[in-house]
Amino acid sequence: MSLHRLIRINRLRCLRAALFAGILICLHRHHVQFLQSQSSSTDLSPLLPQVQQVVPDAISLSQQTTNPTSSTEHDPSENQTPEVQASMIDQKGNILGTVMQTSPVADRILGFSGPTSVLLVFDSDQHLLAARILGSRDTKEHVQQVLSDQTLLSSLVGRTAEQLCDLHDVDAVSGATLTSLAILESIQLRMQQNGSNFETPLRNRSLKFPDPPRLADVQVLYPAAVTVEPSVDSEFLWNVLNADQKHLGRLLRTSPAGDNVVGFQGPTDSLAAVDDQDQVTGIAIGVSFDNEPYVGYVREDEYFRSYFNKHTLQSLAELQAENVEGVSGATMTSQAIARSLQVTAEARLAELKRPSASHNTPNTDSSDGAVQRPRSNGAWLRNLSTIVMTVCGLVLGLTRLRGQRWLRLSFQGLMIVWLGLINGDLISQAFLLGAAQSGLPWRNAMGLTLLTVAALIVPLLTGRNVYCSHICPHGAVQQLARRRLPWQAKLSPGLIRWLKLIPLVLIGLVIATGIWRLTFSAVDLEPFDAWLIGVAGAASISIAVIGLIASTISPMAYCRLGCPTGALLDYLSGSGTARGVWNQQDLAAAVLLGLAAISLWL
Repeated sequence: MSLHRLIRINRLRCLRAALFAGILICLHRHHVQFLQSQSSSTDLSPLLPQVQQVVPDAISLSQQTTNPTSSTEHDPSENQTPEVQASMIDQKGNILGTVMQTSPVADRILGFSGPTSVLLVFDSDQHLLAARILGSRDTKEHVQQVLSDQTLLSSLVGRTAEQLCDLHDVDAVSGATLTSLAILESIQLRMQQNGSNFETPLRNRSLKFPDPPRLADVQVLYPAAVTVEPSVDSEFLWNVLNADQKHLGRLLRTSPAGDNVVGFQGPTDSLAAVDDQDQVTGIAIGVSFDNEPYVGYVREDEYFRSYFNKHTLQSLAELQAENVEGVSGATMTSQAIARSLQVTAEARLAELKRPSASHNTPNTDSSDGAVQRPRSNGAWLRNLSTIVMTVCGLVLGLTRLRGQRWLRLSFQGLMIVWLGLINGDLISQAFLLGAAQSGLPWRNAMGLTLLTVAALIVPLLTGRNVYCSHICPHGAVQQLARRRLPWQAKLSPGLIRWLKLIPLVLIGLVIATGIWRLTFSAVDLEPFDAWLIGVAGAASISIAVIGLIASTISPMAYCRLGCPTGALLDYLSGSGTARGVWNQQDLAAAVLLGLAAISLWL
């Protein structure tokens, strides 16, 4: 290759790297702006048309922003969100009532997959005239069920602000329970922070877990238990009594502090037995909205339940749930339980620091003076093995070792079993989008982070897409499956050119999702979630099955013609542009960057 051509190719790679980096920066800035808009005080004036549907005489909204006057929040840092409300003004200047919304105060309250913002319109006597859903990041099917049912929100009409602080008598919508309860909890929280004198502890007002802990769950920890009652000294502790009403011990209950920690498909109410030193002596799994087979796996796993023994409040609050070795087949559920215990410990420590807390603060050290730290064997083994396999894959792909067939086949098998089925570490558009928005998860997923960095940098430096050819488990399966059938499909060059547009369109769709926050998930565009057995959705599984079948009759069909992540890495490597010539892909990347930048500026 001549020096002149080499210079042109390197210039093109630098240009592509700049375009890619520019798009990543725009995605990150869009996400930052979105979070800021969600957490800042919002302007209610755009809501006037919705308000006029309820109160036609309102011609303007006079907005006020105040600091919360009272709160039942567990985390004092959460109480700094300003309250935004507005007075409805008629043509003569009279005040007709008050308008407020649950966001951003209640944005931390999640339904099935996200928070919902609700518009509340009150008359001049502070009776609710209407409650309307303004927007939701929850699952659209569940939100639509709430809207179609109509009874949930209409049952709130006529209640006073005080009465809206307790909505236990309101039934959730069947089939959308978590979304319904999150909406009700958001309204409760908004009204409690609006200066209400409603003083019932929030612990006793959990809508997701309104009943006391089940006796059967308590007896896992205290076999002689007959009754449980809330502690008068804490919002988070329950006292356990025997038949003679003798005190047996205390329970640290994760509800409601952990009500918004979602596992596979919902939160779980867990109980931790704590001694007089606030040291955990055991945990039990209570009522759960999560997938019951997964919850059952955790209930039956004695190792996981004993994992937290001897933790103090302080060490439990410092727990990294991602580093807790989850229960096989129920990783998301078990890690969510660990996270809810950590959140509850934080809330209990914050309670102890409040002026009203007892001055007899329990000693948070273990009896022998040593704090038990979580064992993270699963986490470090996963990270280390992914790093080792990444390095081995790079060596194999960049040296003459790739010509050793036995070595290549052995490594492909290792990739499929360990990196794919066991670790589940595959690069995807959903992961890249999340990394662009919030940063690479290097603290909790160092192996996947280094794998991603290597997959992106190596093509720019060497012109080779080593990840797809030597490291990706999904690619390894296709390599092993190719030409196994006697009949092979022959695709015309024209059809191939059209099919290669599919991954480019999908990449554009992912970028559009990050910029304009489209409602579907990038996970559903690729098959890589199918490697996470027990977690994958129907879309990922369908793409995986169809793609693998196609690869048996047309070699590497999915990798060549359908994979957006592979197309991105090929683009960065300069594949197909040996002459270093600007092409349509570069033009498309430049257009996407321009649209992202313009949208950010606007």
